Order: sequence, then C-alpha cells, then structure tokens
Amino acid sequence: MKLRIAVIGAGTTGCGAARRAAELGAKEVVMFEKRTPASASSGRSAGVVCAQTLNPLDIELRIHARKTMDHLQKTRGLHLARIGAIRFASNEADAAGLEAALRFQRSLGVCDARIVTRDEIKKMVPDIWCDDILAGLYGPNDGHVDGHMYCAAMLEDARAFGAKLRNHTEVTGYRRTKGTHLLKTNDGEWEFDAVINAAGAWAGKVGQMLGHPAPVRPEVHEVIIAKLPRNLGYVVPFCQIANGQEKNGVLYFRQDAPDTLLTGLHSPWPDTRLEVTDFDFFNPRNSDEYLQAVAVELYQRLPLDDIGVKSGWCGLYPTSADNRFLIGPYKNDPTILVAAGFGGVGIMSGAAGGACAAEWAVLGKISSVPSAEAFLPDRETLAGKW
Repeated sequence: MKLRIAVIGAGTTGCGAARRAAELGAKEVVMFEKRTPASASSGRSAGVVCAQTLNPLDIELRIHARKTMDHLQKTRGLHLARIGAIRFASNEADAAGLEAALRFQRSLGVCDARIVTRDEIKKMVPDIWCDDILAGLYGPNDGHVDGHMYCAAMLEDARAFGAKLRNHTEVTGYRRTKGTHLLKTNDGEWEFDAVINAAGAWAGKVGQMLGHPAPVRPEVHEVIIAKLPRNLGYVVPFCQIANGQEKNGVLYFRQDAPDTLLTGLHSPWPDTRLEVTDFDFFNPRNSDEYLQAVAVELYQRLPLDDIGVKSGWCGLYPTSADNRFLIGPYKNDPTILVAAGFGGVGIMSGAAGGACAAEWAVLGKISSVPSAEAFLPDRETLAGKW
C-alpha cells in the first residue's frame, strides 16, 4: 500500500526525508514548514561538509549525504565549495583513530581521503602553527555548502518526484484516528498514514504533541568571522583541531572569502549552559567571552599579525539526551517516525538521517545506511530522559 506521508520541518533533515519518501513512490508527501525552508539552523550554520570523523556510523551517514550533494551538484547546480577538510591528530592514539577511519571509508568504496603528515599540512596551510600535530586525515572533496541552496536543491528533486511544500504552515495540533494521523494546522486539517518529525530545534515540542517524545534540547552556538590582514595566496581548508584537552570546545576554521575565515568552537558534547527555552527569540550566551576565547584559540593556530574577529551569527544545535541522533520509528506506533538531534552536524548528516527515516516509513526498513537502526528513538540510553 502506498502511504501518505507528512514531514514536519523543512531544514536539511526534513528536505532529505521528503525527497527520499517521494523518490520511493509514496502516494503523497507533504512538508509542513512554519516559516520557509532552511529558515532556522540549516540556514545559520557554517555549512561544513566533512566526512573526516571517527565513528563508523557517522562516517557512513556523512558519505551518504555527500553522495546526495554530488548528485545535486550535477543535476541541480548546487555549489559545493570543495576546499578540502583536515581532522588533526596530536598524539599516537588520535593518529591510530584516523588510520581506522580511513580504512573504514575505503571499505565503503570511498578512496579520496588520505593521511597527511605535519609537513604536508604546512604546505597546504603555510601560516598554521602545528608543531604539536602528528598527522591529519585529509578529504580533498570536502568543503562547504550554503544551507539555503542545499535545501532548495533537495526540494527541486522532491517536487520532481511529486512532493509538496506548505510554507508558513505550522502544525498546531494532532489526533490519532483509526489507522490515520490528523494534523491540525493554521491552514486546515490534513490526514496522513505516517508522520516524520524532522522539526530540528522544535522536535521535542513536536514529539510531545504527537505523543512520542523526542528528547532533544536546543543549544545556541555562534559562528565567528575572522578578518585576515591580507590575502594569504592560498585557500584555507576546513580545519578541526582536537587534542582531548578542550574546555570551551574544539576549534574549527575555514576559508569563506579571500580575506575572511569562519571560525568557532564546536562542542561535541551537550552543554547545559547554552540551552535556550525560546526557540524563536534567542541570543548567544556570553558572546563577548566566547568571542575572546575563539580569538585566543585561532591566533594560537594562525599567528597572523592584525587578524581581527567579530561576531557573526548564531543558530541552534538540537542535541539529544545521549548526544546521538534520533532516527526511525517508535515501537508502539511505527507510523510515527523521527529524524532529529543533529546538533552541529545537520548539514553533514541531517539529510541522510531524514532519508533513513523516510525509507523506514515507506519500505519498513532502512536501505541506504542499515546500521542507522542504532539510532532508534526507543533505545535504552534515552529512557526517561528529558
């Protein structure tokens, strides 16, 4: 039986879910977005596309997402700035982790990444200080993408397969009937056979409304703009530098314009100090203090005279209770699904996570990344949380 599927949210995750559900031949796919696509965190990110991480499942999701981007670049004109990405290792254990990650990428048939030495890093980024770095995992086809353009390209595909988008349509109520789901919106009531909660920062609230909790809390994070004193004469790839001693987060930076970098401190763990309660109106916490912390970290790595930093923009990291994604159906009602908790890596992993949820809704299983079943929302590590 072909299903009528509702997708709540039109960020990267929701667009990925709608695109895949429509591609698989769902009878009807309707996206509900209370504003416009990518108007929340997907359009407020640093846009990083990077498969150079350590967890095998994260690698698999990111590679799947990058394949989608490759397709959209060829067919929809999506601009993916392939400036490259380097994940740094500062000790032998970290270097071994990079080697393991590289082997796993190659087991998936992806062979573009390679291990680079400190000297090779210095050749790519001559101004970097990396005396404490042993090696790096370099992906030449990684880079960055504009979140709005990414969502727009996925929507083009989704519409070509028959999906529909309802902008400025907020889901305000829900009730379950015999065999169907009724969504109440500011534009009337809609009936569906399955519902995918891809509401990003609002996933927790939507989950409560659906009667199926999504333990996700948003944190506010800020992107910082660094003004270079001169054109460096080369493009700075995305650099992520972690050594396990970070108190404020992991430093990252990448080229954005000839005289500009985007930078910040990425928190790979939940930080209750950054939680927000009003998802529509929020400001960065301790912005001046954060700006100074980023400036200190950046100057240590790129000791350029007269480099300047200023506040850029902020967005929300929807972070789960166990710091892992939520993907798939609920045991007591597999026609309600979720794809959420992609805080900080939504551009890289969100669309793939949404596609996995759509596959489960249409096919009854995940076909593209089967191991993503580890992210089911009923898992024990989420029991009783938030």
